Amino acid sequence: MERILEKDFETVADLPNDPFKMPPPYWRSSGTIFHITDALDDLCISLKKLIELLPKINYLLDEYYKQNPDVDDDNGEFSDICEPLWEIESKIKLKCELSIFMSAIEIEDLLNQISVYNLHKDISESIEKLSPTEKFLIIATSLTEVSVKDSHQFQALKKLISWRNAYAHGHCTDRPAKSLRHNHLISPEYYPAVPKEIEHMLIQIDGYITISEYLRSISINEYTGGTSYHDEEIKKFLKEVRKYNFLYDNNGEIYELEYLESSNNK
Repeated sequence: MERILEKDFETVADLPNDPFKMPPPYWRSSGTIFHITDALDDLCISLKKLIELLPKINYLLDEYYKQNPDVDDDNGEFSDICEPLWEIESKIKLKCELSIFMSAIEIEDLLNQISVYNLHKDISESIEKLSPTEKFLIIATSLTEVSVKDSHQFQALKKLISWRNAYAHGHCTDRPAKSLRHNHLISPEYYPAVPKEIEHMLIQIDGYITISEYLRSISINEYTGGTSYHDEEIKKFLKEVRKYNFLYDNNGEIYELEYLESSNNK
């Protein structure tokens, strides 16, 4: 297919209807991919600080309980000891949430990009306002002629978008969003702790990678196919995060942490 010469496109009317005559023009993304890698980079830094700080905090708490066996955890001295730990744990949770949220936005950007460069203008424009899951079904089925509704990529997308929608609408993502009262006024059995937050983030970002790689693999247009440098960068961060092994019971509020230098995790 002969491509059009590169030039400035001033109006939508200048754009070709045939997606395989593009690029040019080239896709201008929202830049959310950089929020993902930045959040994961910060997460790795915070985990390194956590594993260095945790033994010191545990030692101080052991000494505290020896001297104050009958004092509850509301004591000011207890809070002073734990404050540095709580601060790092809070940063870890925030970076986990940010990376998931931005991954959900980025995957919709990729869906839109795949649509524009692989489907005729009339089809692409007709699905613009659909949900990400609906777009995925139409794009994947159009390009592969195979039903993907039961695929693990589609299930991963549903999970990622469901979390994004709850988070974007101000809901507590660890609670069912049946109603405002049910979501915000009924306390959960356990509050999210760092080990669980890390595990959930890994599941969601793994899902993002799975969806991204699948979409690129079915792309007919070479421009939106192939391997993504940013996805490979994200996978390196996830591999590093997996080296931090949390040992815990129940919800993970109390845990031990070890660094597995030779981790074989993906």
